[in-house]
Amino acid sequence: MGTNKRYADAIDRRADERTERVLMRIPPCTIPMQAYGPDPLEWPAERPAVWAWVSWPHKPAERVAAVAHGWNDRVVVVHWMSPAGELNTVVWRNAVTRRSDHRRG
Repeated sequence: MGTNKRYADAIDRRADERTERVLMRIPPCTIPMQAYGPDPLEWPAERPAVWAWVSWPHKPAERVAAVAHGWNDRVVVVHWMSPAGELNTVVWRNAVTRRSDHRRG
């Protein structure tokens, strides 16, 4: 018996959708607490908009528009929205830059 060619496209599409849902649930890589250093994290009330390079275990690193929630001299805790919902991770401080608001001139 061979494969059902009549429904092959629909079957492939459903398999691709299932794979995409699984991949969306894989969390980003994060920096271990031991690497934070001796300085405590600061948690300011003002949370600046930033660009952050985020590493993933299953795909290349990507630059995301995020918000910095806390930081010290070594690491930054960033949060951002993705198709899977809100995500967060801890990245090296040099992987983060402030986003400028071009509307303000």
